Amino acid sequence: MRFQDKVVLVTGSTQGLGLGIARQFAGEGARVVVNGRHGDEVAQAVAAIRDDGGQATGIPTDISDSAQVRRMFEEIQARFGTVDILVNNAALTPTDAGSKRARIQAMAMMTTPIPKVSLNVTAEMSDETWQAMIATNLNGTFYCTREALKLMEPKRYGKIINIASIAGISGLSSHSPHYSASKGAIVAFTKSVALEVIGAGINVNCIAAGGIATEAWDHLIKAAGDAVKAQLLQVIPAGRMGTIAEFTSLALYLASDEAAYLVGQVISPNGGLVT
Repeated sequence: MRFQDKVVLVTGSTQGLGLGIARQFAGEGARVVVNGRHGDEVAQAVAAIRDDGGQATGIPTDISDSAQVRRMFEEIQARFGTVDILVNNAALTPTDAGSKRARIQAMAMMTTPIPKVSLNVTAEMSDETWQAMIATNLNGTFYCTREALKLMEPKRYGKIINIASIAGISGLSSHSPHYSASKGAIVAFTKSVALEVIGAGINVNCIAAGGIATEAWDHLIKAAGDAVKAQLLQVIPAGRMGTIAEFTSLALYLASDEAAYLVGQVISPNGGLVT
């Protein structure tokens, strides 16, 4: 097994892509730390991994709070002595009414010749909506990376994989500028920190994910309608959404010693939507 007894923290790993990544690491022999804000969801994810025969521990934490992040890493150090791999996956996605409305409208604008108008997202966005997105997506990535490096640098080994989005490397997410800003900042953060710490034997890379078939996607498409779904899939050169397994396998590769020569790279599995 590639990750036998490696200690792996996957933030936001109670569902979707994060849970998929955690389960694959556990399947490869890793000791996985499951993270999420809600204790009941963390417990369910831990149970699912254990039911598969994997090793998992749960630590409920709001990563937008630096004090909680610090306590999480103190608990990891107390239990395991270190952390070998950090996957910064936890993120807020736009759920406010304005962003939901604009997302459906933006998809329609991508696929049908309707009049071009402003989506009215930025002008109507509140301070609280902006700050909540940045606090979790960007600040949380920083807080977790900072604490992980304190454990990785002394032993001169570690792997950090930041989960960004095609929203951070393209203009496709016109419906959620706060989300795009947070993910674009993670891309820049990845490149800078990667060069900072590679001399200490730590690899930092980024996955700019795009078009994953998750429960969140299913809910969105139900709201948009089957016609928009069919048209949207025509926009993706691959003609389909990506599976969770296609993304998790990339995360495991970046965490392996086979990827030791990758430094500050941003890899975007997105079916050809952005190249």
